[in-house]
Amino acid sequence: MSPHRPTPYILATDVLVEIARGDSDLIGLVQGYDAIGQPMIAPALAITGASLDVRTEEGDDLLASLDLLPQVLVAPLKGAEQATALASMIARTSLSPWDAHVAAIADVAVCPILTLDAIRWANASEALEEPLHTLEIRDPEE
Repeated sequence: MSPHRPTPYILATDVLVEIARGDSDLIGLVQGYDAIGQPMIAPALAITGASLDVRTEEGDDLLASLDLLPQVLVAPLKGAEQATALASMIARTSLSPWDAHVAAIADVAVCPILTLDAIRWANASEALEEPLHTLEIRDPEE
């Protein structure tokens, strides 16, 4: 019998933006998840969106460091079928290409999106057959 493997969390673009900005709490959260064996998926286009938002060498280095974490899988966009599925997701939800890549993976894999803004995903879910599942990270001081 194989050991239980937790359902992966998909890192939303907003989380990746804050990691690129050096948010130590979010970096620590991702490192903590990695340490306990929690699988995570970082969509390549979400990383692209975060890099475009921050545009610093340090930010790009922080995003690149995700590749060093054993529990983080950087998910590429592969082939024409995935590209057209992404275009369909953008058309249906009006999400940016970065967020649509997150949504497309979450929709196909039925994995929760780790985000700072669950409402964004609830609104996008209205255009889909099945709702997107989210785990919202909240500031304990708010």
